[in-house]
Amino acid sequence: MSDKFKALHVLDTISFATLATANTKGEPWNTPVFCAHDGFTIYWCSHEESVHSQNIAANGRVFITIYNSKAGPGEGLGVYLQAHARVLKDESEIRQALELLGQRRGRPFQFIEKFMGDSPRHVYTAEPVAVWTNDANIDTDGDFIRDFRVEVEE
Repeated sequence: MSDKFKALHVLDTISFATLATANTKGEPWNTPVFCAHDGFTIYWCSHEESVHSQNIAANGRVFITIYNSKAGPGEGLGVYLQAHARVLKDESEIRQALELLGQRRGRPFQFIEKFMGDSPRHVYTAEPVAVWTNDANIDTDGDFIRDFRVEVEE
């Protein structure tokens, strides 16, 4: 199984990402967000007053972890993305992201207006700079030795 396939399988399987941001002082913040993806591009909705949203407005650099705690070694335990995040402003981009998010949650978003213009709720995207997945060393008895990250080629 290729590293890209393992990583995309995790993204297809897990609906929540852990989003790490930092404010202008460099103080870290970490929060879970319900997400959808298109390849390795991640989408989520958040309120503009959320700490992570304010951090993204000040500093768009983010780190995202999507982890499958039920996978076994070598099956693609996690996906790690270093990315640039931003608020989507273009109506067609918002529609596309909401379509993906609606499919993921099992019901469509009825009103795009809830996420446009002066609305305090926004759709965000994180476009990857680098992507990794897990692999592991296993001893001859099948016991875990250590895991490590493998960069995924897009």
